[in-house]
Amino acid sequence: MLKRTFLLASLMVICFVASVIIHEAGHAVAGKLFGLGNPIINVWPGIELFPSIGKTVSTNPWPANAVAYVTFIPETPTFAVEFPASTQSLLLDAKLKLIDTHTYHDNIFLPIVGLMGSGTTYIMSLFCTLYLYLLKPKGVLRAVIATGTFLFYDILCYTVFPVFFGMSHLVFIGGAQPEPIISLVNMGMSFNIAVTLILGVCGAHILAIYYVARKKGLFFAKST
Repeated sequence: MLKRTFLLASLMVICFVASVIIHEAGHAVAGKLFGLGNPIINVWPGIELFPSIGKTVSTNPWPANAVAYVTFIPETPTFAVEFPASTQSLLLDAKLKLIDTHTYHDNIFLPIVGLMGSGTTYIMSLFCTLYLYLLKPKGVLRAVIATGTFLFYDILCYTVFPVFFGMSHLVFIGGAQPEPIISLVNMGMSFNIAVTLILGVCGAHILAIYYVARKKGLFFAKST
């Protein structure tokens, strides 16, 4: 019993650390794909985790109560030589073109980038739940996958505590704004529908985990 308790406690700590990294990685990858620039991931207490590991070099003050955050550095302008579409002439009038990309705060994809933090942790949680149900892993792998099924706590807490209690999403630490709700609203969804959607999805996920636990076992497989 003591060994199992220690294992579960260790997995929960690992789950929390993993959820923070997955959350910020979701923002970073989405931001890179949608042209916000090159991402820099910083984690508390002031460590740059990506693209290099070391003391954060950001000149911005650390966001209040934040566990981690992502900033985007605009990509540097590049130059390219363009030739006219027609190549019939032997004298090609080459032109120098500036290819410039910036981080635009009015980027239409910003809401998606904002949603893909908690959205990515939820996707991982869903993947772990399906993996547990369909592939029936055993041993330590099962315990790790079972822990991963609870990664949805991120999007749930990011909704419940800021919206209903005006608290940080981890009660005392973490962002104080309902990040996924704000993102959905900026995508055109009403506030009430956004809250209801996330609570409904998380409620269904809890029921799915409960079903798997009863039928198959959760951290430890049921003997047949």
